[in-house]
Amino acid sequence: MIPTNSAGYTVDKKAVVSNAVTEWDFGAYKVASFDIHQENGAVAQFNVLKCPDWVNIIAVLGSGEIVLVRQFRHALGRETLELPGGIVDDGKTPFQAAQDELLEEAGFFGGEWIQLGCYLANPGLQNNYVHTFLCRNPSFKEGSEQEDGVMVRLMSPQDFIVGLHHGELSQSFMLASVFMAINQGFIQFQSK
Repeated sequence: MIPTNSAGYTVDKKAVVSNAVTEWDFGAYKVASFDIHQENGAVAQFNVLKCPDWVNIIAVLGSGEIVLVRQFRHALGRETLELPGGIVDDGKTPFQAAQDELLEEAGFFGGEWIQLGCYLANPGLQNNYVHTFLCRNPSFKEGSEQEDGVMVRLMSPQDFIVGLHHGELSQSFMLASVFMAINQGFIQFQSK
């Protein structure tokens, strides 16, 4: 019989782990390797990306427009359009990182901040969380310099929905975060 919790989901027994080592350190993330000793006696090697937590920000202006950033993503070899966000640097809280990223990437600051929650980035391979914040009515800092290669785009909620349908907005963390905001009643989209 497979053990389950009260919600009916499978519950894994704690695995026995040995030989944990960090094999590669790339600065923004590390690759760790370790052995998992299974109940049948087999030993399997497993690798994990050890990443710092991330933040993303749903910044909604008084006009209702959503602040997005277009930037080149080397893994794809092309630009993407997504929410402002980034890494939670050592010594900073997710809230501090969110404020910094909104200013650095998009040039906005202040406003009313609400932490919507957090979720696991990719628990099959990674150990980090994505923290999502809503920022209502931020102000644009005149003369602010955005990160190199980052362009700000303001998008109406209706155009945001169109962008989802046409694949222009497809970054999974952004979609999960927007769903959080909709689910909690902070953003409402109306179809055309």
